[in-house]
Amino acid sequence: MDELPLAPVSVLILAGGRSRRMGQDKIWMELEGVPLIERLVRRVLPLAGEILFSANAGERFEALAAQLPLPARVVADRFPGSGPLAGLHAGLSAARHDLLLALAADLPFVNPRLLRRLIGLAAGFDAVVPQTPADEADLLQWEPLHALYRRTCLPAIEAHLAAGDRQVICFFDEVRVRAVPPDELRRFDPDLLSFFNVNTPRDWERSQEILRARSQA
Repeated sequence: MDELPLAPVSVLILAGGRSRRMGQDKIWMELEGVPLIERLVRRVLPLAGEILFSANAGERFEALAAQLPLPARVVADRFPGSGPLAGLHAGLSAARHDLLLALAADLPFVNPRLLRRLIGLAAGFDAVVPQTPADEADLLQWEPLHALYRRTCLPAIEAHLAAGDRQVICFFDEVRVRAVPPDELRRFDPDLLSFFNVNTPRDWERSQEILRARSQA
């Protein structure tokens, strides 16, 4: 049986992308009649002590935040134009809790059981970050936008942002990172669908195919 988190967790949803490849604002597109962003929020609500949105269109997210049954708000970047790393910095700076679960907004199949596992691994680490198979054989890639971070990461993140670095993993060598490899992830998510994100119209079709297959199973 999964253990419940020992402490409340802030959840940061990173929604600052421009959806260029989709051709429209993907996170407001509907899956099973629910906007993608709202679908994600519903899946993480049981784990969250609060929800933070890192987003450009603040008014729309503020309206969503006002509807939620727990504290929620939009956080502003202190390093505009620096991408998701700046969003992570803003979230950690604003979070009420020491642990922050950071999730990209375009993940339709986030798995709450897997998220609980990440939270349960946090003791003694500054970050808990999944690794999934890369395209190249035998290589793994970090999944920093589906990961857990502690506030102790802030000094390293801020230093890199001040130096002009934008890569989300640029600070990993300076903090204690617990990598979560694919075999460990698959105990909770056999197909690793938690990390499937929607970038293109083909990705959107694929997400609908997955839902149809689940409904027929």
